[in-house]
Amino acid sequence: MQKSRKEWLMPEFESKDGRELLYASFAERYGFNEGEREVLRLFMLFGFEDNEIARIMHISSGELNNYLNCMLGKTRSHTLRELQALFIRYILQKLPA
Repeated sequence: MQKSRKEWLMPEFESKDGRELLYASFAERYGFNEGEREVLRLFMLFGFEDNEIARIMHISSGELNNYLNCMLGKTRSHTLRELQALFIRYILQKLPA
């Protein structure tokens, strides 16, 4: 398991056809700030648990809960499971047919 946030940072390269990464597009669609984008990436793409995300981001569990609650509010989701389902539906709609 990685120990520091820097070890998990991945540059947001554009794809070969110029489209932005789908998780970044989702975050922009719902107006996520930088911290919320990082939580989204660590939670949705890597599947980290709350305590792991807080440790990687060097934030308290309270601050993480604030990010998660803001993400739920911005997406009008009631649970993290609803947020995950919304994210998956968004990605499926964006994939080429």
